[in-house]
Amino acid sequence: MAAPVTARFGAGFIEIETAPNVFTKLCGFNSIEISIEKELNDTTVPDCDNPDAPAWVARDVVSQSGSFSCSGVMAKDALPLIEAATLSGLSTATRITIGGMGATGPLPNRRYAGAFHIQHAIQGERGNRWEISVEGESDGAITITSVAAV
Repeated sequence: MAAPVTARFGAGFIEIETAPNVFTKLCGFNSIEISIEKELNDTTVPDCDNPDAPAWVARDVVSQSGSFSCSGVMAKDALPLIEAATLSGLSTATRITIGGMGATGPLPNRRYAGAFHIQHAIQGERGNRWEISVEGESDGAITITSVAAV
């Protein structure tokens, strides 16, 4: 049995758009998560040949959405960028890239990209460094592509 191809945490990063078509990598995170969700409608479909038999549930996709969350130490250079995205009334173009998880050849990285409404929280505790948590909720479609190394 061959071992699966995996990626180390350091091969991943998150970027937000700070000017038109200019993305800036955010630093300091110790965890990053991206989720893609579906809203479903359930319909119970009876067995026409045996109406007393247990019916199976059919599910139809109503909508899709995505979210991300990341947390770690509060990096001084990233803080004003995150604050600006949070205070904006508009969604922010965001990219999460995982190195080594894309197609083989010239496109080795996997990228999740879309517009997200961003919010954050800062927390501190005596004896520790200040930390930040950043969350984003998608505003429209998320694209998943293989991209060239950065």
